[in-house]
Amino acid sequence: MKLDKFLQKHMKQSGRPVPARLQAALALLEKLRDKPSLALEDHLSNKGSAGLESHETYGNRAHERLGLEAINKNHGRRSCNLQDWGQDLLDELKRSGFEKAAQADRLALITLAQESIGEILRRLVEQGPLEVRIRRRAVETVIADVLKQAEEKNKAGDVAQYLVGAKLMLRFNREIPILPVNKGDRKSRSDPKPRLGDFQIENTVIEVALGLPDEKHLGQIAQALDNPELEFRLLTRDGRVDVWKNAIDDTEEIDASRVVVSSVVAFVGQNVWELGELSSEGKSFPLLALFDLYNKHWINQVGTTGIAILVK
Repeated sequence: MKLDKFLQKHMKQSGRPVPARLQAALALLEKLRDKPSLALEDHLSNKGSAGLESHETYGNRAHERLGLEAINKNHGRRSCNLQDWGQDLLDELKRSGFEKAAQADRLALITLAQESIGEILRRLVEQGPLEVRIRRRAVETVIADVLKQAEEKNKAGDVAQYLVGAKLMLRFNREIPILPVNKGDRKSRSDPKPRLGDFQIENTVIEVALGLPDEKHLGQIAQALDNPELEFRLLTRDGRVDVWKNAIDDTEEIDASRVVVSSVVAFVGQNVWELGELSSEGKSFPLLALFDLYNKHWINQVGTTGIAILVK
C-alpha cells in the first residue's frame, strides 16, 4: 500500500507533519478493524461530525498496538479536519484491494498503513527537547523563545498550558492538578460540577486560549462569571490580547470589568522576574525552578519528551 502522496498532501502543513491529523488517521484505521466500511460517514460520531465515533477509544488502541506515546491526548479529535481527508484515506485502501480481500489480508493492509503513519509520529515524539538560552536575556524573551519552538512542533497550546501550571506552582508553592491540555476546563453547560477553566485558585479562574475568540471560550467565561465572587483571567498569544479584549467587550453576557486578558509570556515572565528580585543574576534561579517543575510534573505525567525544556 502506497501512502506517500496521501501523507504529503493531507498530513502536512507548511511542510511539517500535523500530529492531530496523523493521530486521527490512526484512529480511523483502527476503527476499520471493527467496522470495515470504506464510507467515511459510517465511522463518524454523527453525520457531518469532525470526529469518529469512539474517537479517543480507537486512538488509544492504535497507539497501544504500535507502542506509541500520544502527542495530542484527545488524538486530534478537535482539530484534525477529518472531513477534508478521511475519505481519501479510505479510498487509498480501496485502491489497494481492501474490499475484495480476505479478512487476514484486510488486517494486514490496515497494519501496514498504521505502521507508516506511526513511524512519523514516533519521530515526532522522540525528537529532541526544546532548547533555550537564559543568560543575558529577559525572562519574557526566554518564554517567548520556548513558545516559538513549541509552535514549530505544533505543540504551543500544550507548552503554554503546562508553563502556566508550573508558574502557579512556583508562585504559590501549592499543588496544582496535573491534567493533559484541553482536559482541565469545563465539560459542558449541563455538567453538574463543571470545571470552570484550565486552573482555578481561590476566586480566580484561569484559561489558556492561544486561538482566536470562539463561542466555546466566550460561553465559558460567561458561565464562570455567573458566580459573582469569581474573576476570570484569559491568557493568549502576544498578538491576540486586543482581539480577545474586543470580543469580550462585544459579548453582552460577559461583564468585561471582571475579566483580565493578558499574554502567556507576560503572565509567566513577570512573576519569574519578580521572584528573582528584579535581578539579572537572580532571575535565573526561579526560571530554572520553573522549567524543573514543568519537566518533572507536566512533561513526566501528561506531556511528551519532545516538549521538555532543556536550558543550554
